[in-house]
Amino acid sequence: MKKMLKIFAAFAMITMAISFASCDMATEDELLEDPKKTTTGGGGGAGGNASTLWSSFEGASMQVWQSEWEPYNFTASLAETEEGLEITVLDEGWWGICFCNDASVGANSNPVTFDMSKVKTITFEAKASEAGDIWVSQSPRDSNPVNKKTITLSTEFATKTYTLSNPGTDCYGVLDIGGEGSGIVTSDSVVTIRNIKFLDADGKETTPSRNE
Repeated sequence: MKKMLKIFAAFAMITMAISFASCDMATEDELLEDPKKTTTGGGGGAGGNASTLWSSFEGASMQVWQSEWEPYNFTASLAETEEGLEITVLDEGWWGICFCNDASVGANSNPVTFDMSKVKTITFEAKASEAGDIWVSQSPRDSNPVNKKTITLSTEFATKTYTLSNPGTDCYGVLDIGGEGSGIVTSDSVVTIRNIKFLDADGKETTPSRNE
């Protein structure tokens, strides 16, 4: 499996338009390094700003991971709806998304990063079209997921809590989310997430800051 970065659309409130333009091609050595870091992304700065998606954070770009160089095998498709961000699983057998500053800028291309050091936990509401597991993780400077935890979803919205481990001041993204193995990976399964909230050690809401 191989990897490269692609620009993946600006998001509308209900639907997305998708465009493709190559960006930040990886070297051949990088292509063989980690198939799950194949990425695609859209927008820049404060994308993904549906009022239901974030509690008070200004927003982030949504980077959908690819499984192959060509054709552009995205692992999921996204749509922002009144219920929240709908993630539709495609037929790659796994999927992953990173909420970062600009999905078209890779970790090796001097991205704007986030200071996550004041964040102790992240809460969000989520459900799925079928009960099952997803995973969430932190996204450090090199963008390789760390502190990956399994989250079990039902078909009804429920609040989930994710505890960070030693969050840094120079993180590529604010949160990764995905599915693999025996989790929710069936094609056309839908995971919906909303009301993502960042809390400090005292349980008070805070927001990550950008290192601009």
